[in-house]
Amino acid sequence: MNLFSSLGIASRALFAHKTRTFLASLGILIGIASVIIMVAIGKGSQQEVMDVIAGMGENLITINAGEMKRRGGRLRLSGNVTTLTVRDANRIIDEISEVERVAPFEEKRMAAKFSNSSVETTIAGSTADFPFIRNYELKNGELFSERDIKTANRVAIIGKTVVKNLFGEEDPLGQVIRVHFIPFKIIGVFEPKGVDTNGLDQDDLILIPLSTYMRRIVNQTFVSRIFVKATSRKNIPKASEKIREILRESHKLTDDRNDDFTLISQLDIEDLKKETTEMFTKLIVGVAGISLLVGGIGILAVMLISVKERTREIGIRRAVGATRRDIIHQFLYESLIIGFLGGGLGIVLGVSLTLGLTYWGQWTLILDRNSIWMASWSCAGIGVIFGVFPAIKASKLDPLEALTTE
Repeated sequence: MNLFSSLGIASRALFAHKTRTFLASLGILIGIASVIIMVAIGKGSQQEVMDVIAGMGENLITINAGEMKRRGGRLRLSGNVTTLTVRDANRIIDEISEVERVAPFEEKRMAAKFSNSSVETTIAGSTADFPFIRNYELKNGELFSERDIKTANRVAIIGKTVVKNLFGEEDPLGQVIRVHFIPFKIIGVFEPKGVDTNGLDQDDLILIPLSTYMRRIVNQTFVSRIFVKATSRKNIPKASEKIREILRESHKLTDDRNDDFTLISQLDIEDLKKETTEMFTKLIVGVAGISLLVGGIGILAVMLISVKERTREIGIRRAVGATRRDIIHQFLYESLIIGFLGGGLGIVLGVSLTLGLTYWGQWTLILDRNSIWMASWSCAGIGVIFGVFPAIKASKLDPLEALTTE
């Protein structure tokens, strides 16, 4: 019996029971659609994370004093190390050709006051290069001048969250706030940046010149962090290695002593976050894949019922010359049709929902072509795997017994 004849018989048998055929394919439909949507969500989440990392600074290398350890999903400083200085930052920019900009940085959570309002916010000190390294753009006003930095002027640039909490609808430019009883004039307002990779609000910030911060706020000579911008993405590893060598030399660390600082590059953060999001994607796809298994069991159940109901038909076909192979092919084709019916509808539903949520919703979903191919092969695989047993069982029926079955 040829292929088209077997497919015709299988199709007529299935469409004679349309409701049962649709219900059998429903599990596959839901499973395939779920896999496509979940992969799209995972890819979208990964892209959002990569965008946040890119927004933190292009070709960024962060030097932290002491050892950074991951606690509660965030990198936190372990110990109190005071060996990182502005001199280290100057050596890095002067001696490493792969470095474009450097900004020593220190911060502390403190109260800021304006009129009768007082809020706790992040008071940070850095240089004029900080906004360029960390991609902070001015919305209004101006950045620090060289004179502000050299003379430790009491000027500040603030983020959107500080504007909202301290000034409300009032224009903050030219206003004077007090930090640690010291007055600071607002000379600029940053564009909103949102949260960083650790979920911290990057707009909850008051930035003042580092010299002002060190002399008037904390009275110290060391910093906890240095931000470095490499000349290009490909130069990040080389720049990191040279920074490590310079800092070990400056801090007089012998070969048997560990670093008293931690280097974290943009590439390191991307790899870490990509690994996390890929693991999350695999997990949710695995959960969605369970519905495919349920759909396969549905096909198995329907095919076993079909074999039982059509025992007499099988006997007649065997009596008029159909071989065991013909019977196997017929029932395999039926299970494949169910699989492809559910899979095709599932692909249409999954792609439609993905595109619809991306276009009309606030979701970031990225349609992955590989997930569609995977879904297509899954349809065929499920149809074959769960159709083999019923097909073999049907082919083993004795023609004489089958003909006498009521």
